[in-house]
Parts: sequence; structure tokens; C-alpha cells
Amino acid sequence: MPEASTTPQKFSVPAPFYWSVRAVHAGAPLFVGLGNLETRMLSRRLANTRVDRPVYICGLPRAGTTITLQMLSEHPDVVTHKYADFLMPYMPYVWNTVFPRIPVDAMKKPVPRIHRDRIQVTRDSAEMGEEILWEYFFPQVHDEGSYSVLDGSTSNPAFERFYSEHLRKLALVRGRDRYISKAIMCFTRMQYLSKMFPDAKFLLYMRNPFDHVASLIKQDKIWAEIERDDRRQIEIIELTGHHEFGPNQVMANLGRPEELAEIRRLFNEGKWAESRARYWAYAYEFVAKQLDADPQLNNRVCVVRYEDLVEDSLATIDRILAHAELRPEPFAATREAYDKKLTHPDYYKPQFTTAQLESIASATRHAATRFGYDVDAIAQRVGATDAPPQSTPAPS
Repeated sequence: MPEASTTPQKFSVPAPFYWSVRAVHAGAPLFVGLGNLETRMLSRRLANTRVDRPVYICGLPRAGTTITLQMLSEHPDVVTHKYADFLMPYMPYVWNTVFPRIPVDAMKKPVPRIHRDRIQVTRDSAEMGEEILWEYFFPQVHDEGSYSVLDGSTSNPAFERFYSEHLRKLALVRGRDRYISKAIMCFTRMQYLSKMFPDAKFLLYMRNPFDHVASLIKQDKIWAEIERDDRRQIEIIELTGHHEFGPNQVMANLGRPEELAEIRRLFNEGKWAESRARYWAYAYEFVAKQLDADPQLNNRVCVVRYEDLVEDSLATIDRILAHAELRPEPFAATREAYDKKLTHPDYYKPQFTTAQLESIASATRHAATRFGYDVDAIAQRVGATDAPPQSTPAPS
């Protein structure tokens, strides 16, 4: 799957970019106020702009969420956040009007993502951009000691107004009305978003637990290396709402605090395979219970398995388009192009000891079965290795 070379790279954050992101983060209350002022100035134009059937791509990372966002961003009806939006997430209309006129060459040409996953991006590439807003209005969402779930009982009028206006301004400035977000943590917010937007749709991504755990650990190692080489890069990642990988990763608190504490203990002790597997089960068991208990939400959710996306691409893309209610006709060429792009990664293979394979299978079997995975068959296919365990926190 189009996931940059595995050749080790040294990352460096340009000082102007670093200090700009820090300044915007520190001045968030001011910029929220300016965002409200921007809305008032655009009130007449926004009167006829609405949030139309927003689509949220969610689930644990490393399951195909990024490539799907990039693919759907090529649809002529779709508006998304871009990398450039990280520099000013609170005033989308002004920023998207002014920034293209600034003579800055940074990321005009494609560069590899720091994930080393074959995906190349520019400053205009679609990316997860709204998490900054969630963090500002819900500071607890990335605090493992606090319950992360936002459900139908959640109420935050200031956020609901600001967020809805933000999406409408983004649609207005881009001239497109179908908002699509890669919002991986929104698997914990689906009921709340459904209350805010009764026509919202969700694409829930998952991957078989062995390949998923292997990919997550690969990213944990890369993040540890980046933090060693340039701590500012990790700081910028965290300030823009990304907390998924590495020594500083933050897990969602979905209830069952004793289970989350055990998952955290395993991770801190370097037992990354066991920790990641138990978190996989913790997350997807939560989702399964929520969908089973809420038929209306279940109808809003389309489960997309990574394996289906890369092995049966055309049919899976068609299923995604149908669920998102996106016109297929203007997407035909993109659909064919991604049918050729979507492949399994060939630049790394899962490597687990027998004990790790058994631990992953045991931890994930119940949740995996709910979503059509046979963990014992997959474990047999993966096979054990005599190589050192992947949980060793050494750079890849």
C-alpha cells in the first residue's frame, strides 16, 4: 500500500515553522476569538453554507486512514484540511485566502512523510487537521486519567458553534461542500458527532491485529529515533494533535481503567507487542459494544478492513463511495488509479516470537472474531521468528 523509503532519515524542523506553531498554540484563546470575529464578518456568506453529510475516517492509526483521505480528497465535491492548515487552524477562511499568496517554498514539492511509509505529501496534501480544535475545547481527550469518550450526553455549546462554523468557513473558502476528515480519535466521539450532525457518516478502519501491531511498533521505533535526533519534531507533532506513537503516545481512556493501566504498564516495560495487542482489543471491543447497543449509529458506520482495501480495492472503494454518498462518476479515473496504488507493504514484515504470537492471538481473538478475523489462521501465516522481539525499543 502506498505507504517513503525505509532508509533512515534525519528530520529537522525549520525554526520559523517551529516558532510559528508554538506561538499559535500558546495564543489559542486569542485566535479562537479572532475565529469568532471572522465568522461574524462572513455571516451573510455563511448564511447559505451548511455542513452537508460530513464523513469521518476513524479507528486506530496504520489501518489505511491516510491513503483513504488522500484518495477521497481528489473527489471534486470534497473539502478536507491540509498540512498548511496546521499553521493557523482557528481562522480557516482568512488563512486559506492569505497563505497561498505568501512567497514560501516549504513543502511545495512532494516530500516523504516522517512515517517512512511510501506516502509523499506537500503542504496542500489532505491531513488530519481538526484534532487541535477538539483538544482546545475538550482538554481531557488526550489525558489517560480522564474518560475520553464523548457520547450523546455530551454538551459543549461553545465547541459545537465554533466547530460547525469552522467547517462551513472551510467549505466556503474551498468552494466544496462535502467535508471529509481523517479524525482517527473520532471512534470515541461518533455518538456526539451524530447528535451534532444527524447526517454524519463514519468510515471505521481496522487491520488484522498481527500486521496492525507490527506497523504500530514500527512507528513507535521511528518516533523514538526522531525524538533522539530532533525533539522539536515530536513537539510539533504533539502540538498539532498527534499523540499516536512513540514513548509519549497517549491512549484513549474508554472505561475499564484497570485494563488501560495494565496496557500502559506493559508499554512502559518495553513489552510493546503485548501492549499494542491489548490496546487493539480494548479499542475495537469498545466500538463493537457501542455499535451493537446503538442501531442508528451502526447504520452510520461502514467498517473498512485494510485487507479488503488492498486486496479487493475496486469493490471496497465503491462501498466507501456509496456509504459516503459521493458521486461515483467524477471519481472514475481516481478509482482506477488507486486500484493500482493500493498494495500490501513490501518494505517490512511482522516479526514476532512464538510467545508474542500467542499473546497477540489471545488478547485480540474475541474482538477480531467480531470483525471477521481468524487470528489463529493469521498467526499461522505470520509464523514465529527467532529474531529479537519487536518490542525492544531500538530505532528501526
